[in-house]
Amino acid sequence: MKDGLGRAIDSGRPLAAVATLMTTCMIVLSPSAAMAATNPASSKILTCKDAQGNPLITDPSDSRCHKPPPNEAERAATEERKRKELETYNACKAEQRSLQSLLNRYPNKEKHDAARNAALSQVETSLRISQRRLEQLHLERKRLLDEAEFYPNGNLPSKLRRDLDANSAVIEAQLQAIANQKDEAAQKNAFYDYELAKLKKLWDPRRVESRACVGPRD
Repeated sequence: MKDGLGRAIDSGRPLAAVATLMTTCMIVLSPSAAMAATNPASSKILTCKDAQGNPLITDPSDSRCHKPPPNEAERAATEERKRKELETYNACKAEQRSLQSLLNRYPNKEKHDAARNAALSQVETSLRISQRRLEQLHLERKRLLDEAEFYPNGNLPSKLRRDLDANSAVIEAQLQAIANQKDEAAQKNAFYDYELAKLKKLWDPRRVESRACVGPRD
């Protein structure tokens, strides 16, 4: 079945009458249909409530839709989310500042190698002194043991026994000091290795700038 416009054309009415009929058809379109035609995004229908709690069936652009204030659980969840986002943001900024400071201190590998050598040289100097002291203690112990050979039954004089005991204690302490110094040297090397791994990425001319830290959402 033909609509009014088709019948008007078939009847041979003047074009002016046809135009008038088309205009009338456009006028009688519902407001929601006209809005949908001009703004497709507004054609979505939703159900909401106004400030008085009355239900509305309308589109998302309707200013009468009232969003109720968040309850206690929702507020707590929002605050927790913001807290975590702020922690992440602060950690990101701190890491960026740390990397920039590291790059400022060591703009090239030569600078970093010099700092490593300076830090290790202090430990190595202490280690050499401790090792020389240990050699002296071993020589002292040999002298005391040679003297103890004159007493085959182990009936050592009190002074000789005290000297041997003291020598043993000092040797043990010196060995522990040397072990600690070696551990310190290993820790310093590990620290500078860790820095160097970061610096190699910062020195790389192909390095892409890190993304900006994202702050908490409102």
